[in-house]
Amino acid sequence: MLKTKKMLLHVAITIHSSKEIENFYKKILLFTVQRKFSLNKETSQKIFNTEEVVDVYLMEHQSVQFEIFVSRKKEEKLFSHVCLAYRQTNTIYEKAIKQGYETQIKRNKENNTYFIWDKSGNMFEIKEIQDQ
Repeated sequence: MLKTKKMLLHVAITIHSSKEIENFYKKILLFTVQRKFSLNKETSQKIFNTEEVVDVYLMEHQSVQFEIFVSRKKEEKLFSHVCLAYRQTNTIYEKAIKQGYETQIKRNKENNTYFIWDKSGNMFEIKEIQDQ
């Protein structure tokens, strides 16, 4: 039995290159690798209906965890995204621009909302933490 007080334990996403772990998830989103493991072909087939060995990174920042699967298979994404809250969101946005990542800004009266895509097409909505 799993003992936890959190309902959401992690969000799983797919990337196409392990270089994104360092370049995007560590440097831009500030996540750290907690664990790395490989999913064997049998488990991949049983659970995900694909026969490939897949490297998986468990990453965390401020109690948010991503389980990142590295696979060359493309996934079609339309509205899927993860919304994250940071302080000084403009610095994250600027880092993403400097590293050549696709970005968009939704201008708001108080704080802008930033959208950043990794090289695999995963979209992140970045919002400013509001102090009470």
